[in-house]
Amino acid sequence: MDPDDNLNLVQPVNPWGGNAWSMYTEYFQWRPTHNSNSKQYKVNAGETLHGSIVYNKNEDSYLLSQQIVETGAVSSQTVPCQDGKKYTIPYIVYEKLFPCGDYPPDGIVTFRNITAECDGVDCTKDIVWEAKVKDANCNMAARIDYPQPGEISITWDTSMPSAYDGLSYDDLEALNGQSGWGKSLVQSRRQVEI
Repeated sequence: MDPDDNLNLVQPVNPWGGNAWSMYTEYFQWRPTHNSNSKQYKVNAGETLHGSIVYNKNEDSYLLSQQIVETGAVSSQTVPCQDGKKYTIPYIVYEKLFPCGDYPPDGIVTFRNITAECDGVDCTKDIVWEAKVKDANCNMAARIDYPQPGEISITWDTSMPSAYDGLSYDDLEALNGQSGWGKSLVQSRRQVEI
């Protein structure tokens, strides 16, 4: 979720680390740059995550939470609002640019049971999702109502060539930022190379 000025974000995160999935929650702001992640847990392919972003009016804050349904492991953090700033713009994204072979071999991640409340009232059906691709790579696509109505999947093809195939790990790290799962993936690949 982003606020209207798109200068911050709050999100449950399910990153791919090069050979395994994990989960945690993240708060990020662009100016001044600040990042806060909750505790990270390993997630096995096929396990179900339940992520939530819940506003606490009494504290003017958001509780970010992510749970592995099958094991009960929970990762959470509380994020205070900045001068009453509210997060009202929902996104479902897959981010970071790598060679196609570095993406998960599953080729799909699916979001189910997507629900939203606006001022305490269910407004799930009021959200008009748009499928967009910011940086074309690996035939990545967002699919609304796929494979079932009310679900959103992101798909990719690990066998495709990529504009990022020839980049060094230093270049990939610079491209994908200095934090988060992109940096972790580059560092793990670099350790294997050494």
